[in-house]
Amino acid sequence: MSSGNLYGDASQFHAPAAGQQRHYELRPLSTGEVLDRTFQVYRSRFALFAGLALLPAAVNVITGALRLFYAANQDVHIHVGVALYRVQIITATLAFVSALMSLVIYGITQAATTWAVSAVYLGEPASIPTAYSFAFKHWLRYTLIVLRQAWAAMWLPTSLLIAGIVFTPFGRRDPTFGWIAAALYVCAALALIYGVWAYLRVSLAVPAAVVESLRIRAAMKRSAQLLTTRKFRIFLLFLLLFALYLVVSVIQSPILILSMRMRGMHVFLTQAMNLGIGFLAATLIGPVGAIGICLFYFDERVRREGFDIEWMMRKLAPAPDGGTGIPAEAPQNSTEPS
Repeated sequence: MSSGNLYGDASQFHAPAAGQQRHYELRPLSTGEVLDRTFQVYRSRFALFAGLALLPAAVNVITGALRLFYAANQDVHIHVGVALYRVQIITATLAFVSALMSLVIYGITQAATTWAVSAVYLGEPASIPTAYSFAFKHWLRYTLIVLRQAWAAMWLPTSLLIAGIVFTPFGRRDPTFGWIAAALYVCAALALIYGVWAYLRVSLAVPAAVVESLRIRAAMKRSAQLLTTRKFRIFLLFLLLFALYLVVSVIQSPILILSMRMRGMHVFLTQAMNLGIGFLAATLIGPVGAIGICLFYFDERVRREGFDIEWMMRKLAPAPDGGTGIPAEAPQNSTEPS
């Protein structure tokens, strides 16, 4: 069994009181049961999980609205020369800052949602302020884990794509370079398959970091250890999320088509409507993925390590101080951010 503690330094957790029952039974679950339980957990505490998802959704809307406002303000002017370059630089800067903020907030929200799912799933009290209070303690750790997950998925296809772009101009002079560039583009497309596999392999890193207080590298290794054989189950969860967001895209399509036919400020009005739809989608659909990932994490620990028996023993024999009876994680000799 894992030697890590259940909630790391989250000392606000305590063992359930006598007679208090867990809401969900810890036992090995099939893929369908995990997905079904994902929606059960979500429905049981809808306000909690939708409330946690409000922060990243609101940040995306605000940053998107700022970019939209700037674009609308600049659209009424004709820019040439230095003014055109200034507008392009400001636009690129806004996009970069927006992406950076989204990445940070996404990592924090994933950690907060994982904390809340763990509490609800194991019969512990949970609230939005407590969940975010826990997540903000190690916000940089969770952000870098999300970044490492994205890097694991995209480094190979991105490298091949950049190499293809480099060789493309030389193909105009020598057909050999053109064939090399084409081969690199094909390899980059095929490398996306590897990218999906690599992301699935480390997809449980955030729950591992939250529940076991693991640092970045240890959390990535822990995820790979737990998902040596059952990555396809995580893929089905992501396929479900893709289907849900596809429904949202279908709803947005008429508005996008309408915006292409409009001119002036009407274009920005339709784009603002799309921002509103995106806000609702992120708030309502976003928690499904985080809840599902956390439940798959627990299921893998139950299957591989008998976590259900371990938790039952800790519940029956709490620590003298009234805690969970789980020893604190030993300090790790690492230079990684905490």
